[in-house]
Amino acid sequence: MPESSTYRVSGCRGSLRRDRFFWWYSGASLLLGPFGFVVGPLIARRGSRKAPLGHPVKARVTQATDKGLAWWQRRVMTPLTLLGAFGVFALLSGLPTFLFLVYAELTM
Repeated sequence: MPESSTYRVSGCRGSLRRDRFFWWYSGASLLLGPFGFVVGPLIARRGSRKAPLGHPVKARVTQATDKGLAWWQRRVMTPLTLLGAFGVFALLSGLPTFLFLVYAELTM
């Protein structure tokens, strides 16, 4: 089977679990910035968990034929993950200053 992100079972077409994870993760990371670093995997896990409930046979076939992420997906996810990690670090490092400024403003 080619390394495409689709499979065929009795004429039906669907996306692989890791492909759905990639699209949710990359979309959330691009749209939400550092928050997508956390939100993307949570949404992808929810979508991946709900998919086998409606189509158990297709889910089994998908799991059996899953070869992991494609090379281009890794190339996209690596910088997104690094940017997300830097964004989270920037938010956390600026948090004490922000809290101090809010405290100073409220106590004046």
